[in-house]
Amino acid sequence: MNVIFVNSTRKWGGVKTWSIDMAQAIRQMGHKSGIVGRPGPFVDKARSLEISAWDHAFGFDFNPASIAFFLNLFKKQRPDAVVCNISKDLRTAGVAARLAGIPIIQHLGSPGDVKNNFKTRLTQRLLRPCLLACSDYVRQRLLQSVPLYQSCIFDYIFPGTRINPVPPETVRTPKVIIATSQLNQDKRHMDLLEALAALNKNGYEFRCIIVGTGKDEYNLKQACHRLGLDELVEWTGFVTDVRAQLQRADIFVLPTGCEPLGIALEEAMANGLVPIARNIGGPTEIWHPQWTNLLIEPLSNEIGFQQAIAGLLDMADVDLLALKRDFHTHAGKTFSQEGQAKRLLTWLEQCI
Repeated sequence: MNVIFVNSTRKWGGVKTWSIDMAQAIRQMGHKSGIVGRPGPFVDKARSLEISAWDHAFGFDFNPASIAFFLNLFKKQRPDAVVCNISKDLRTAGVAARLAGIPIIQHLGSPGDVKNNFKTRLTQRLLRPCLLACSDYVRQRLLQSVPLYQSCIFDYIFPGTRINPVPPETVRTPKVIIATSQLNQDKRHMDLLEALAALNKNGYEFRCIIVGTGKDEYNLKQACHRLGLDELVEWTGFVTDVRAQLQRADIFVLPTGCEPLGIALEEAMANGLVPIARNIGGPTEIWHPQWTNLLIEPLSNEIGFQQAIAGLLDMADVDLLALKRDFHTHAGKTFSQEGQAKRLLTWLEQCI
């Protein structure tokens, strides 16, 4: 099978990670895959992994030049399926795929990815893509908000991620906490910073690594200084190798108010970190069933995170290491990159 993944977004997010991971896994399984995106880190990362990749500017919806670009690309590459993400992908690459008679998949990573408006309904009726969500939470929310989807092929498959072949072997001294979500307000990093400030005030020893960039970066760094955390928190900025950062830590915090699933969460568990998140949305679907106490009440905010982190900081190293290994094993059974790629290929065959 030959699958081309198209993503026109400008910022790096979980969907881009999913696209590259699936393209790489499909290729390693003996199939063909490719990536199309705007010039920059997304395409560069794909090429560094020896995935066929093309950069493209896209332009406006239904842009004739963009549609022509994709028609020419598809004629040369002859894909069996084209996977699009946001609406602009559909209204450029999706149109070209429809004209070329190639099955279209729209991957939906959040309930907010589409709105129930005329353009959405028209696009669905004209292009007739099969729909694939990242979690049942996202699928159910979209079935409610866009009634037209109830008559479409619509399934969900958890994103897969590469499982670190080496189980966790150490616990840092002091223990290291990490967060890898984009630095935007909806990711709720302030709850984490306020929890860390309270822990620091109570005499706990720890270090924290905050990975990524975003619109709220300046405000968060100012808050970090105001809360007296400058010596305890490291800001890495944008990194292309998140896994290398995860391997420096013990505890992963996903502070988002409600996450559709959380590829960042999957990556953390796959690298043997003990996670903390809110008990809402997609994370509950992939959580270790024996450790639901680490899912905090959604509205408990900084107090919930403070209590959950304190419980892990209080653990003996040998116990925390055992817990890290437990989550690592669970990740391998639940959402390995190879396993989820096989599920994706099986599902694509049904759509084709």
